[in-house]
Amino acid sequence: MMPRSVLTMLCCACFLLTVPISSQASYFDGMEAYRTNDYKTALREFKASDDDVKSEYMLGVMFEKGQGVKTDFAESAAWYLKAADKGNAAAQYRLGRFYERGQGVEQNREEALKMYRKSARQGYQDAKQALKRIEGK
Repeated sequence: MMPRSVLTMLCCACFLLTVPISSQASYFDGMEAYRTNDYKTALREFKASDDDVKSEYMLGVMFEKGQGVKTDFAESAAWYLKAADKGNAAAQYRLGRFYERGQGVEQNREEALKMYRKSARQGYQDAKQALKRIEGK
């Protein structure tokens, strides 16, 4: 028979190992649904992915494009901001576009440039092109 403390530690370890997996599983399930245009399932799975940066980005895409939801640039910007704050280059670029155009956020050239620069520093080509276009470099 196993000592109680060892059994408790094993149970805790098993539980901790399942937490990130379930979040990852939701993202992958969401992508599977998204690829088959099952936006209702994708939305549910992405929202279930607790604090997953890729899921936050995809929620931004869905609200921007009106996929399974009504197009809502403000909601999209909020999701992009969450992902951008975690360093997602694509979200930083898209949020930069929103700031440049005033979609879902107040138009702000400096914020747009800031987001484009963050994204470009990570090698995101669309952001590099946006900077060239705006800064003329």
